[in-house]
Amino acid sequence: MPSSSVLVLLSLCFASLLGCYQPPATSSPQRTVDTLLRLLHDSDAMARRTAAEALGKIGNPQAIAALVMALGDQSPIVREASVRSLGGLGPLDLVARVHIAGLLIDPVQSVRSAAAQNLASLDSTKELWPLAMSQLAHADPEVRRAVIQAFESIDSPAIVRVLVGSLHDPDPRVRQTAVAVLGESGDSKVVELFREQLKAESSANVRGEIAYRLQFFSEGGFEEELRFVASHDESAQVRRWGDQTLRGLRGARDSGSRPQPIPPAVPEPSHQYP
Repeated sequence: MPSSSVLVLLSLCFASLLGCYQPPATSSPQRTVDTLLRLLHDSDAMARRTAAEALGKIGNPQAIAALVMALGDQSPIVREASVRSLGGLGPLDLVARVHIAGLLIDPVQSVRSAAAQNLASLDSTKELWPLAMSQLAHADPEVRRAVIQAFESIDSPAIVRVLVGSLHDPDPRVRQTAVAVLGESGDSKVVELFREQLKAESSANVRGEIAYRLQFFSEGGFEEELRFVASHDESAQVRRWGDQTLRGLRGARDSGSRPQPIPPAVPEPSHQYP
């Protein structure tokens, strides 16, 4: 039997559907928000998660404070839903961002990823850089990956310098994520780093990511390394990416256009984080 809280949520959804056919009372939207805010404190974690998701879809900034508090919920599904909903509720103050950054070290991977995606989508998180950077030394490699992801859309030489250190992380998945984010930065200085990494890297997944990312740089003089990789790398996947990137660069040069991204393989390497 569904709980009373779930029935309330279902009735709210049903009422919103009826609203397509008849105008609701003026106070109805506010009553809906008030009910959802109360349900964030329900004993049923599923009800709390659904309430958090619904508040995000409604998009009322009034819910920000309550959703920030829900970031500390004991249930990971509620924490994840809350951080995702906050991403669509407009400008967030520093207090809210600090709470979101705190989830970069959450014990649950899906929550960490949601926090990283939220922070990466914000216009500016400069105030949080020291807090996030301090976690690049965290013992858990998944935490380090989440922090690197959070820097994805930040255009800053300081961030590039910090992420360069992650190219030497002991965990290959962390190194691969660092390559992906540095590749997205478009900073021409990373090309030489990628060239050196391509020759010394022990992980085929990281070498494949580098070969894929090099297609975004039209200048750099790295074709010799790519030709070697395309013909001699021990991994068929890496050889394929080296060859495809070379063909893409040659085609772009012949046409006088910028290299166009080649659709990534599934599941790796990828322009998204595996």
